[in-house]
Amino acid sequence: MLKKNFICNFGMESKVIKRVFLLGLLVSLMGWWSNSKAEATESKRIERLEKRLETLEKRENSRYRKGEKEILTYYKNGFKMRTRDNQFKFQVGGRIMYDWGFFNESNTFKSTFGQQENGARFRRVRLFMAGILYNMVKFKWDIDVDGGANGVTFKDMYIGIAHIPILGNFQVGHFKRPASLDSLTSSKYLTFIERSLTNTFFKTRNTGFAFFNHALDKKLTWSIFVNKETSERPPDFRIDGDWNVTSRVTGLPYISEDGKRWAHLGVSWSYEKATDNQVTFNGARDSEITSSFLTTGVIAARKFNIIGLEGAVNWDQFGLQGEYVMTDVKRDENTNGQLNAFYVQGTWYLTGENRRYSKRKGVVARFKPNQNFSWNKKWSEGLGTGALQLALRYAELDLNGQSVGITGGEQKSLTLGLNWELNPVSRVMYNYVHADFTSGFGTDNGILNSNVIRFQVDF
Repeated sequence: MLKKNFICNFGMESKVIKRVFLLGLLVSLMGWWSNSKAEATESKRIERLEKRLETLEKRENSRYRKGEKEILTYYKNGFKMRTRDNQFKFQVGGRIMYDWGFFNESNTFKSTFGQQENGARFRRVRLFMAGILYNMVKFKWDIDVDGGANGVTFKDMYIGIAHIPILGNFQVGHFKRPASLDSLTSSKYLTFIERSLTNTFFKTRNTGFAFFNHALDKKLTWSIFVNKETSERPPDFRIDGDWNVTSRVTGLPYISEDGKRWAHLGVSWSYEKATDNQVTFNGARDSEITSSFLTTGVIAARKFNIIGLEGAVNWDQFGLQGEYVMTDVKRDENTNGQLNAFYVQGTWYLTGENRRYSKRKGVVARFKPNQNFSWNKKWSEGLGTGALQLALRYAELDLNGQSVGITGGEQKSLTLGLNWELNPVSRVMYNYVHADFTSGFGTDNGILNSNVIRFQVDF
C-alpha cells in the first residue's frame, strides 16, 4: 500500500517539475525573442543616426570651400570673433565719453586767465577694429571722431608681429609711447576723468616702431620705442626730424592668486631731440572743457630727457598709486633746466571690488563690479547697485626753470572723485578739482574750482 502511494506521489511531483520546466523554458524563449527584437530595433536606430550624422557632416562641409574657416561670434566686454583654431581673431568696437563741466574761479584767476565758461563736450568718440592673422600678424585701426578742434585724429594705427623668439613682439605705426602707468592705462579704465599733471611731459602717441615682451610669468615687462616726432592728425606726419627713444621696465613683486592684492613698480626713460631746436610744454588740464593755463612757451633747446618713476599697491578694495617725472631740458652745451611733476592717489571701493591689473601690459585693467546695476534688484540689501569707488588725488606741476629762463608757472591740484560703475563697460564719474596756480615769477594766479561729470560707455 505504501509502495503504491509512493509511486502515485512521485508521478504527481514529476508532472509539476515538467510544468515548471516548460514554463521556465517558455519565459526564456520569450525573453530571448524580446531581446533579439530590441537589439534589432537598436541596431536600426544606430544605423539611422549614423546616416543622419553623415548627412549633417556633408552639409557642414559643403558650407565652406577649401581654405575657408568657420567664424565664431561672441560677446566678452565687446563684440569679438575668432576661428575655432584661434588662428584668426577680430574685434570691433569703440567708446563714447561725454563730459559736463561747471567752474568757479577766484577774482585773481579771472584777471589772469579769464572766466571759464560752463559747458559740455564729447571728450572721446572713438571707433576701432583690431585683430590677429594666422596667430602672428596683429593690427589695429583706431580713430577719434569727436568733432573737436582737431577733427578726425589717428589714435592707435599699427601692424605688429607676435611670438618673435626672445624679442617677443614687434610693432610699427602710430601708437602710445611706453612711459608712465597713468599714461599707458586706457582712458576706459582711468580712476579720474583726466590723467594727472605728470601727463604734461608725455606726448601720448608717435609714429615709429617698438619691441616689447614679458618674462618671469609676466611679472617683468620691458619695451623700447623708437619714433619720429609727429602729430595725431593725419596725414601731416613729419618724418624729417630726429629719432627719439622711449623705454620702460616694470616689475610685479607680488600678486595674489585671485588678483585682489598686488604691487607694481616701474621706471621709464625718454631721450628726445628738440624739433628745429625748439620745445614747448603745455600743462595738463583737469578738464578738456577749459583752456590751457600753464605753458613754458617756446624754449630754445637741443634735446631733453624724461625720467619717470611709478608705483602702485592694491590691497583688496583699497589702492594707492603715485608717480614722479623729471624732465631735463638741455638748452646748450652748458645750460640745463629741470621741470618736474608728481601725484599720489588713493582709492576705496565702497562695494568691495578691487582695482584689476594686466600682467601682460603692466597697467591697470578693466573694472568689474561684483554685481551689475539692475532696476529689478533689492538695493536696500545691497543687490544690483553696481560698484561705487571713492578716490582722492594730489598733484603738483612745476614748469619753472628760472636759472635757465624757463617760467611756465606752477599748479597744485586736489581732486576728489566718485565713480559709479554700472557694469564692466559703462560708468558715471564725478570729479571735484581745487587747483591753485602760481606764475613763473612766484605771483599768485588764483584758484579754479571745477565740477566735472562724465558719462562713459565702451563697446
